[in-house]
Amino acid sequence: MNINNTVGPDGLAMVNANRTLLTRFYDHFRKGKLVLILFLIICIVIAAAVLTATAILRKTEREETSATEIATSTTSEQLTSSVIINKNTKWKQNAITVAGGHGFGSKLNQLDHVSGIHIDDDDYSIYIADKTNHRVVRWEFRANNGTLVAGGNGPGDGMNQLNQPTDVILDEAKKHLIICDFANDRVVQWPRQNSQDQQILIHRIVCFGLAMDNNGDLYVSDWRTHEVRRFQQGYTEGIVVAGGKGKGKQLNQLNDPHYIFVDEDHSVYVADTLNNRVMKWKKNANEGILIASGQVSNENPDTLLKPIGVIADHKGNIYVSTIGIYQIMRWSPGATEGAPVVGENKCGGGSTELALPYDLSFDRQGNLYVVDTHNYRIQKFDIDRD
Repeated sequence: MNINNTVGPDGLAMVNANRTLLTRFYDHFRKGKLVLILFLIICIVIAAAVLTATAILRKTEREETSATEIATSTTSEQLTSSVIINKNTKWKQNAITVAGGHGFGSKLNQLDHVSGIHIDDDDYSIYIADKTNHRVVRWEFRANNGTLVAGGNGPGDGMNQLNQPTDVILDEAKKHLIICDFANDRVVQWPRQNSQDQQILIHRIVCFGLAMDNNGDLYVSDWRTHEVRRFQQGYTEGIVVAGGKGKGKQLNQLNDPHYIFVDEDHSVYVADTLNNRVMKWKKNANEGILIASGQVSNENPDTLLKPIGVIADHKGNIYVSTIGIYQIMRWSPGATEGAPVVGENKCGGGSTELALPYDLSFDRQGNLYVVDTHNYRIQKFDIDRD
């Protein structure tokens, strides 16, 4: 049988038409698939971009919220009004190290035999007389390092030098630091903004402690003459307000006065170190009042051994650091012995311990700051509001 496989013209046209339709359909399908793939890719890119932008926005919001919370917390803390401290006030026993604490040394995160401190209640920064580093450093609130603000050029008597500074305060306008330049026998003024404009305020004085009253008058304890003098603004000659009758243990004498404190009535509290007592001299008094003593009676022979630092609260209670006791003691008016408020009855470097506590200070919230000399740090004991 003869089979003819030849396709005629009409059949060929039909086949070609079918092939064209298939080709077009395939091309459309291929293009549609490509468009779909492109569409999906675009969707994925857009989704990724949206997710990334959302994540960045949320992170930014968290950071802003965190920053706002910190700022709010700091501002809230700074704006808290002054706390009235009395004989019932307590402090948390675990201190926070707010300066130093990295061993002794001269780096800006270290201290070496610190002596005096001053708390600026405007921003809670701490000015520190870093004695053996011959400098004054400022530690801002929550800072990890200090900032050099005076000295730091080795021991010497040049105008850009200090020699074993023992105390520092801010003047009334907070434009200058006033520094006990102990080994140079002088009190110097150091501008906070211009370190090239220092001047000597008082010559020939073995200054150890400084204080300032609410009139802006400066008080200075003098080791050499065993007295405390008050210097009114603009005056270079001081008026004796405590001691001044030579070295001795009478009520009108002092023996090796260290740190001092002046209350709102201009009464002067003196850590009368070698007499083992703290004296209070009222304004214009001719002799002091014994308010804390190493031996009030035979029953308590050594409750106050070589006091170094002293501050007073709003109710006349005093807080004393001593060479022989590793606790800060509170003496209420008329008390025959002090009661410990912070520290332990042993020397140590833990958060509840001290080693040779020196100068003391309150901030306006009632927190207690202690110069922990032999631990090369400043300890802050938060007031206990519970």
